[in-house]
Amino acid sequence: MNLKKTSSSPETPIAFFRVRTLEEYIISHIEKQLVMENTWDHQHFNKELWIKIGGDKGGTSTKLAFQFVNQNNSNSADATNLISMFEATDSYTNMESVFSDLSSQIAELIAKKSIWINGTEHPLRILYFGDTEFLCKSFGHMGCASSYPCLWCHIQLQQLRNTNGQPHCNMKMGPDGKWAENANWPSKRTIESLQQDIANLLAEREDGNGARISGQDHHSMARQPIFPLPADVDHIVPPSLHILLGLVVRYFKRLEEECRTLDQGDLKDRNEQLFNVWQSASEAAKQAEVDLHDAKKDLVDEEDVLKGLEKPNRRCRGTSEPCSMPLCKLYAAKPNSINAQNIPWIQCIECGTDGESGWFHAFCVGLSQEESESDENDDFVCPVCTGAVACAKDVIDEQVRKVSIHKAIVTNKTDEFNRQSEALNEVYKRVEESRGGIERSLNDCLENTLGVKRQAYHSQCFVGNHCTKILSGSDVLLDVLPKSEKGLPVINRYKGLFGRLRRIFKYFKSEFLTEEEIKALRFRCWDLGVWFPKHFPNETIPPKLHILICHIPDFADKFKTIGLLSEHGIESIHKDVNAIERTYCTIRDKQERMRLVIANHQQRASACNNKAMQVSAEKKKTCYLRDSTGCKGRYKRTSDAQRTCQKCGHTINVLEDIANKTLN
Repeated sequence: MNLKKTSSSPETPIAFFRVRTLEEYIISHIEKQLVMENTWDHQHFNKELWIKIGGDKGGTSTKLAFQFVNQNNSNSADATNLISMFEATDSYTNMESVFSDLSSQIAELIAKKSIWINGTEHPLRILYFGDTEFLCKSFGHMGCASSYPCLWCHIQLQQLRNTNGQPHCNMKMGPDGKWAENANWPSKRTIESLQQDIANLLAEREDGNGARISGQDHHSMARQPIFPLPADVDHIVPPSLHILLGLVVRYFKRLEEECRTLDQGDLKDRNEQLFNVWQSASEAAKQAEVDLHDAKKDLVDEEDVLKGLEKPNRRCRGTSEPCSMPLCKLYAAKPNSINAQNIPWIQCIECGTDGESGWFHAFCVGLSQEESESDENDDFVCPVCTGAVACAKDVIDEQVRKVSIHKAIVTNKTDEFNRQSEALNEVYKRVEESRGGIERSLNDCLENTLGVKRQAYHSQCFVGNHCTKILSGSDVLLDVLPKSEKGLPVINRYKGLFGRLRRIFKYFKSEFLTEEEIKALRFRCWDLGVWFPKHFPNETIPPKLHILICHIPDFADKFKTIGLLSEHGIESIHKDVNAIERTYCTIRDKQERMRLVIANHQQRASACNNKAMQVSAEKKKTCYLRDSTGCKGRYKRTSDAQRTCQKCGHTINVLEDIANKTLN
């Protein structure tokens, strides 16, 4: 399959993985979890099986996976099951090309509304998860910078930019303490409204007027969805993890700007210029790293061709012999990449006079099977006799020259990468030196007291658990600011902001929430929507903050959880897959490398499952016949599917037993 590895690169063949039958794969996984007693039941499941389907790009690959929410630790990397992966950017075109076959299978699951497990039908709920970019691309939305930036409602971008200090809330609290919808608030998206926008979009395209499609015309729906629409818009899970990361990073940088203003006053413009220089150096270093990586891959490809030419005795799958071409494609190819059993042959009338020589593979001389069997080629003259192809030695010498050129390119790219890295480090030192006392104290407290160390790459963004540490230690951070006339307003504003975010994000835990917690979450989100425009009147409401204030409470009220359905699992899986890819990085065949990565990942997940099965097998259960017969024996697992009482010999089927207790 040909895809674009980056947005600006040409289409090239890439390796990809995709399950053949999604429903069978999901059923197989659920049955394994039942056998291992690795599921849990809760009243909020409503006797349903919850399946999350989502994706993300991490490293050099884009991944699509599913999670079985009824499984224990369903948000862990081990519980995240890959169903597709390809080594290219997560552009709309790439995702549509690779995921199109799975889209129809997901549509069937949504339409069925149930699934059969061990002969019993169970209700099924399909949800979509991922970061905002992935969700917008999946459903044809133009993204958070469009005229209608929210995937869950029809709020306009202009309304987020111009708050004029007015509360940003879709709900209002009455005098009796009850919640009511804000009558002046933009309407929510529904499946019907999404379908209507998409239908209008397609109808406009069929008219063929050639005009640019504006996001304002169709509520920023500009493409056909890659995946089928869910049963309800609420089944698209708000990206709680990326909301946390985005808001903390955004407002910590705002705090740094405030410290810089307090620190240096009129030198602010010079610091901003230095920051732009540092950002340019960071981008140049990243680009040099990408160029070096591409140059190394090109060198490997050319060396592969040279090895194929220098080893004429190498055989591929089949029984055909090499033809008379100096550069026989059958032997230049990678092993097992060509089926040689059905390759047509054709003989040259000049060099094949003895009947045994002068034979060529049809595809080596550029002929199809039909052309090689045509009467028009009875007088076929090979490229060697016509002089169009040089002798074998010249071909090998030319390939050696190409390899030498690519080696020189790799050397130059390595030197360039080293130069850009050194330049980045020098600029970073200047950035550190330019910081005044307050800003330097803030960053020293961040690194030494809270243990948060930012990287030079990615514009000094935070990773891992840094955001939680910043929120929990915000009071310590803000204590380094001066308690002066200009410093106190900054301290009070950011204490109020970080404190409100901390009290909201504590409900993003991977478990079901109580009714009291859901009510508290709604109140705290409403309070943030009222407080923020008043204390940050010149700040734009970012889409992530809008989703947090207006849509997270509604989602929690419907599903009674936020963290259980978040995107932590798909983010965690990147680290595991990247580690496996480094193990197999020396394998040159991309498709074979992809196959080994997927197999290794499934093996790791299976190893965790086997450990859980071993722990489960050690649990001894009291005999079910104790009340009727008085047997006090305990069950012992006699196989993966059976358990037998050690005293009376009563046998039960583990799968049926767990299914009846957990799912019915």
